[in-house]
Amino acid sequence: MEEHSILNDLVTMKSQPSRIMAMGVGGAGGNAIEHMWQMQIEGVNLAACNTDKDDLDKLHIAPENRILMGNGLGAGNDAEVGAECAIKSIDKVRDLLRARGTEMLFLTAGMGAGTGTGATPVIAELAHEMGILTVAIVTTPPTIDGPRRISQAAAGIEKLRKYVDAIIILSNDAINQLYGDLPLDKSFDRANDVSAFAAKGIAEIITHKSNLVNVDFADVCTVMRGSGSAVMGVASETGEDRAEKVVDKVLISPLFGDISISGSRNVLINISVSRSDGLSLNEAHRVRDRVQHYAKSEDENGKEHLTNIIWGMSIKPNLNEDEMEVVIVATGFNNEGPDIKNPDDGKEGIEEKSVPEAEAGTKTEEGAETPKIDTPSVPKFRPAPVPITRPPRNFAEIEECKRTPAYITNGITLTTATKTHQVGSVESEQSNEPSMPALF
Repeated sequence: MEEHSILNDLVTMKSQPSRIMAMGVGGAGGNAIEHMWQMQIEGVNLAACNTDKDDLDKLHIAPENRILMGNGLGAGNDAEVGAECAIKSIDKVRDLLRARGTEMLFLTAGMGAGTGTGATPVIAELAHEMGILTVAIVTTPPTIDGPRRISQAAAGIEKLRKYVDAIIILSNDAINQLYGDLPLDKSFDRANDVSAFAAKGIAEIITHKSNLVNVDFADVCTVMRGSGSAVMGVASETGEDRAEKVVDKVLISPLFGDISISGSRNVLINISVSRSDGLSLNEAHRVRDRVQHYAKSEDENGKEHLTNIIWGMSIKPNLNEDEMEVVIVATGFNNEGPDIKNPDDGKEGIEEKSVPEAEAGTKTEEGAETPKIDTPSVPKFRPAPVPITRPPRNFAEIEECKRTPAYITNGITLTTATKTHQVGSVESEQSNEPSMPALF
C-alpha cells in the first residue's frame, strides 16, 4: 500500500500580518537578510540596520524596512562606534518594530567587526524591553582574522546574551569545514546562507501550516523563550534510508561543534523536500523518532526523560527530486550547556578528559592568545547513542526474483527433442538429460 503523503494535505496559507521579523545588523547581517529575500521566506518581515549606506542600498528589501544608523560611512571596525550609532537611531528601530506588530525577532549579525558587534546588543536590549521574543543568530570570525576581532566578537556575544531569549552561534571556521575549501566570496556566501537558513527554518515551522502538523506561534515561544544557548545544524540526504542518514549527518555536522543534544528540553525540526508529494508520514515520523533517540536523557535513578519535539515541513524546489533537507535546533540545556560528544566513538573506559587546553584557545599572531568563544565546560563525555537499526529491505533483489522464471531459480534444465516430429508419429528421440516439455 502506498504511503500517505503529508505534503499533499498542506493547506494554502492566507495572507496575514506577520508577527515575525528578521533583522540584519551590519554588513554580514544584511547579507543574510538578502539571502532570505532570495529564498522567498514566507510570513516574515525582512529588515536591516547598518552604518554603511552603500551596503544598505544594495538590499532588495522594502526601503521603509532599512534603517541607516550614523552618517552612513560605517563604524570603522569599532564596536563602540557601532553601539553609539545604534543608540542614536534606537527610536527608528522602535517605531519599525511597533509598526510591523513584531512579536518575534530574529537578529542576524557577524560578530567581530564594528556595526554587528556593537549595535546588535543595543537592539536586542530594546526588543527585550518591548517584550519581543528575540533569537540571535550570529557568526564568529574565522581564526585568520586574528585575536583582536575574535576578542571583540566574544565581548559582543557576552553583551548580547543578556537580552536575547536564545542565541545560536555559528563558527565561520566550522562553516568552511562543512563546505570545504572555497573561494573567499563563496565562503562568505555560505556563512550568510547558513545564518539565513537557520532563521528561515525556525520561522517556517510557524508559517507553514498543514492539517496534520499544526505548530502554533505559542509552541515556538515555549521552546525559545529564555532558553539561553541553542545549537543548530542542517544537512541533506537521498536514498531509501535518508530519514535516518540525514539526522545522523546533522548531528555530526561541524556546525554542532562536537556537542551532543542529549538532555535538551526542546528541539525544533524543519524538513524540506523538493515537491509536495516528496515526503511521507512514515518518513517524517522516522526523522522525529531518530532525533528523540539522541535527545532523550536519563536521570540518576535511571528514569528516562523524553525531549519535547516540534516539527514542520516546507517545500524547497531547488532540492533534487530524491533529496531531503533537515534543520535541527536544540534548546533548553542545563546550566552547564550542551554535552561534548565523545570523539572516541565506541571506545570503552573513557570517563574523564582534561579540558584546559580546549578552553584556553589557540595561539595566533605574535603569540597572542585567541579567546575561546562559547565552549561549554563539561567534566565528562557522554557516550554517543547506540545507532538505531532497521530491518534490511532490498527491493531491487525482490523485484529481480519476481522477474526470474522458477525453472531457473530451481536449477532445472529445459531441452527440446533431437528429431523432428512426423505427422501422426508418437515417438521422438530425446536426450538422456532430465528435461521438461518445451515451452513452445
